[in-house]
Amino acid sequence: MTFSRALWFIVKLGLLVSAAVWLANRPGNLSLVWFGYRVDIPPLGLAMLGVIIGIIALWFVGHIVARIMAVPGEIGAMRGHAREAKGYQMLTRGLAAAAAGDAREAKRLAQSARKLLSHDGIEPPITRLLAAQAAQLEGDDAAAQAHFKALSETPETAILGLRGLAMGALKAGDEEEARRLAERALAANPNAQWAADTALRLQVKVGRFEAAENSLKALVRAGALGAKDGQKRRAALLTEKARQAIIADGSDVSPDSAMIAAREAVKLAGDFAPARFVLVRLLTRAGKRKEAMRLIEQIWDSHPHEILGEAYLLAGDNERPLERTQRLERLQRQNSDHPETHRVLAEADLAADLWGEARRHLERLAELERESLGAPTRATCRAFARLEERERRDPAAARPWLDAAAMAPADAAWICGQCGHPGEAGPESGQWQLTCPRCQAIDSLVWRVPERAQSVHGSTLLLARTPVESDEKAGMAAGYGANRGSPTIEILPPQPSPQSGPQSGPLPGRPPASPGPEVTEPDRQPTASVDAARLIN
Repeated sequence: MTFSRALWFIVKLGLLVSAAVWLANRPGNLSLVWFGYRVDIPPLGLAMLGVIIGIIALWFVGHIVARIMAVPGEIGAMRGHAREAKGYQMLTRGLAAAAAGDAREAKRLAQSARKLLSHDGIEPPITRLLAAQAAQLEGDDAAAQAHFKALSETPETAILGLRGLAMGALKAGDEEEARRLAERALAANPNAQWAADTALRLQVKVGRFEAAENSLKALVRAGALGAKDGQKRRAALLTEKARQAIIADGSDVSPDSAMIAAREAVKLAGDFAPARFVLVRLLTRAGKRKEAMRLIEQIWDSHPHEILGEAYLLAGDNERPLERTQRLERLQRQNSDHPETHRVLAEADLAADLWGEARRHLERLAELERESLGAPTRATCRAFARLEERERRDPAAARPWLDAAAMAPADAAWICGQCGHPGEAGPESGQWQLTCPRCQAIDSLVWRVPERAQSVHGSTLLLARTPVESDEKAGMAAGYGANRGSPTIEILPPQPSPQSGPQSGPLPGRPPASPGPEVTEPDRQPTASVDAARLIN
């Protein structure tokens, strides 16, 4: 008992005792005349006691009558509780059946639960969810969508209904409706991760980049992305917005807004190569070539990248080959022995017909690739082939290197980290794109060497790259960037291991020995690996 309750009890007891003492000190008589009868009650206290006892008796009788009257209602309530308990049991079993994929049992239990749990024609929304799941399992999309629509109209279950409707719209291929529903769900619940993720993907697809940024913020709020990852994802989103202004089939993003977006992306993630590449391309188009070159030079010592080397070459499109070679010496001074430095310098030397310098850089590039990959990559083998063919004026001199390229390690590419599919963007954006073309994952492309596939029925499955422009059209950039276009799949026949080649480590500056006996040029037939290598090249 608390102090306040004890104090109140003492007060009431004191009042009762005081009343009793007051009555005892003032004795008197009480007379009652009723219907000609007179009743005298000498002690007044006794009369008051009778009144109190009468009141208590009346209360007791009324309580008993009320309890008797409440019995039918309580019996009905007990029956209702039992019905409700059975209904929820059916609902639980139905959800378990739906999870197990038993469509018939889920539908039967959903109907039973709806009958047991409905009151005055109103059923709990959770039974509609089970009915919708059962309809989905049976393939009745129309019924499922009707249930989800009913759920979406109830505030407590709106998010469930909107999700079901959005998934149904995606299944039907109506991405515009799915985007609208995801945005509506995100407005109803700003922490709905699925809504933010779905809205972001569909908004990017139709070029609604401002709305996509809001969806990205919702993902960060929901905890799906950390602050650092959210900043990186925003840089990728801004890069995609800027990329739309430079690709051939881009959206109506203006060059000014693209430039602003690209600059912001570089500010958010300075080591993100696609952002810097896109900004360099935009600056080059705007005639700001010196600023474009400085952007590459700023990070070449710490984050050299193949697409940045390509952008550096393209920034000096109107230069003469020797002028370009002299300019590229800046990169060599910054990072003199990185593979990408030797790659870009070799391409510049090839364009300038500086065969000795080109060979020196290619030999060092091949040596570095042997240390990291075990053999020169296909791009390096193709560069050696171009060197041999152009220096010696003899296509046959390039054949051993083309033969070796067929079995060389694959070139690095943008590969989806979730499904392993290569990106399909063009060279205008450095082959990078925000969404995976296969699984539609956002910001999932990673620059890495694709894995060599397993042999299929005696043939080797290789990732090959399709050329996108010729040396005559692209000049210096053709050998460096154009031959590194979107990956395609080629099936190559089984190949014997060459006796000497890039895998076994040829002597620096010397092409691998061509397998097979010497034959005259008219009788020489291209081998299968040469044909395949030409497909790659």
